[in-house]
Amino acid sequence: MSLSRSLSLALLMIATSFGSVRAQRRWDQRLPPPRDLQFYEPRNRLEELESLVETVLIKGRTYVGTLRVQSGSARVEATEIRDTRKSMRATGVVITFIANDASAVSPEVRSAIDYEEIDPLVKALDMMVKADDSITKLTHFEIRYRTHGDFEAMIVKQISGSVIVSVEGGFFERTRFFLTPDDLTKLRWLIAQAKEKLDEIK
Repeated sequence: MSLSRSLSLALLMIATSFGSVRAQRRWDQRLPPPRDLQFYEPRNRLEELESLVETVLIKGRTYVGTLRVQSGSARVEATEIRDTRKSMRATGVVITFIANDASAVSPEVRSAIDYEEIDPLVKALDMMVKADDSITKLTHFEIRYRTHGDFEAMIVKQISGSVIVSVEGGFFERTRFFLTPDDLTKLRWLIAQAKEKLDEIK
């Protein structure tokens, strides 16, 4: 093989490997584009009550715990909102994403999860942390679960064999944190603890 052909082949291999690294980095940093304010509508009971005007709202919260990861933290709180005018009430969990990035447009992003959504979410997270190659006969997989209030958890096994775990939330601006499987288990436990707090005030 000539020197020029060997050099060309080596350059091609370097470019290919560099391209795959860049593609993975782009995927890791991918976030949905911001949504338009004019298309926002409340998506669950907590958001519906919080958006009411010309009425007295009473909000109660109990801090449950905070999951801290490299890029920020996720604070979990049990919450209750009551409308004094119509005697309406909603309970659930609020997860607040606090990014370490000082340049973030929204330093805090919240996702509200109605009480009725908590059990299905906890069951989904249980399934996700136990996921392995047996869930599909194909070489890689993606598992995701999203609530009405846009809290989303995702596990992806890439072609390279590496596994990515992430959670994200927010409506106008979205924030994503990358986790370990143990982190996801801890977050699941905090959400379940918040439900126990709500069960105590029924």
